[in-house]
Amino acid sequence: TTRNLQPAMVAVLLWFVATLQLSMHAAEMSQSRKPSPVQVLVIGAGSISREYALHHLTPRSTRCVVVGIVDSDLGRAQKLAAEVASLQLGAEVTTDRGNRYCSRVVSLEKNPKTINVPFYPSIDDALSAMGPEVDLVYIGTPPGSHRPLVERALDYDKHVLLEKPLASTANDADAIVAAADGAEKHRGILLGMNIGMRYNAALTEMRRRILENDEFCLAEDDNPRLVATLHLHFRKWPREWQTQPWCASRSEGGPCREVGTHFFSALLEFASGAKSTAVSQKIVPLAARVKATVTYPTKKIHQVASKPFDPCENSAHGTIEFMGGALPPGGLTVVISVETDETLQRDLYELTIASGEHDSNAFTLFDFCSLRNSHTGEILVKNSDYGRKECVEALVSVAFRKEREDCDKSVSPSIVTAKDGRRAQLLLDAILESQGEWKDVDLS
Repeated sequence: TTRNLQPAMVAVLLWFVATLQLSMHAAEMSQSRKPSPVQVLVIGAGSISREYALHHLTPRSTRCVVVGIVDSDLGRAQKLAAEVASLQLGAEVTTDRGNRYCSRVVSLEKNPKTINVPFYPSIDDALSAMGPEVDLVYIGTPPGSHRPLVERALDYDKHVLLEKPLASTANDADAIVAAADGAEKHRGILLGMNIGMRYNAALTEMRRRILENDEFCLAEDDNPRLVATLHLHFRKWPREWQTQPWCASRSEGGPCREVGTHFFSALLEFASGAKSTAVSQKIVPLAARVKATVTYPTKKIHQVASKPFDPCENSAHGTIEFMGGALPPGGLTVVISVETDETLQRDLYELTIASGEHDSNAFTLFDFCSLRNSHTGEILVKNSDYGRKECVEALVSVAFRKEREDCDKSVSPSIVTAKDGRRAQLLLDAILESQGEWKDVDLS
């Protein structure tokens, strides 16, 4: 009997070995097909670049990996490069009360492994040294430096993720739009912007309730319209983590440019897009006009490291009127208030949109990522993600669609383009230039 069982046992054993080999081969093939991380060169080692390098440009977050740091301050570049290397070895990141601008890496002790993340004083030095290793360039520097950095990155045929605002001047902004358009059209190279309002769940829910579900019953009014208030009030400017002098300068910083850009983008996202149930007429292009008054400190210049500059605004008050797009026939009128007030208990970031006819209907987007019913106080969305990670994911998904097998090729994420950033800057420029007179803004 034992002799008769031996052939059967051998057959079973052979079948088991063959099955195991097939499984191992399938696992190896699956591993080989797994897309390589997108390799990112980070330009700038300030607060926003630190957030991106330590939180959003990581294999765990977005399947990106930082392969180099550029900053004219080599000490700062070296510090961030060392932190990125520690993070890639498994170190943990901590924040100050949840503020990712104030992140730091808790280094591993006695780790025998080493990773070298190089650092450079300029984008040309970096891309000359490691060009083929870089897939994407993240630019997190002051807006006055954006144009030359974007142009150099695109010259090297690198996809770009650019911080807001688009630029510090209209000429530079237009040049970036032209460079981005040319790179995409002729070489398939893309530029996306870090303006996360498009992916903000709180703003999306606000728009859904007001324009798509028509919870204000706008379609029942003879001339439906929306009214809004935008309050951006700060205890101090620059804020605690904004330690670089440019944040307080008139040419590159200030609350309207640094924070207002987010909310101008939010208003454009709200008013654009698909036709709403409250719009009965044919869709027309979105247009706007602005009237505002901006005040500045009485001191004409600040002295920082013996380098003078004009200080940024300490208040801005005015009105933005939107017509067309997905808005009801009466449009959207936004009263804006930007102030610095040391008596405040906390900074205030609030956009409230209400029915122009029934003031009992209103929703408030607050602290960037939360939404409440303005009258009942009910929290409808609480502390959603702002959209920084989504900005990276959208650009990576589209730019590397052919190379990546993990993305759904039937879905086309909407990148926040240079043109989108330019529209937000057009509103900003009109506010800063208005001087109490109406200025038409062509958003087409």
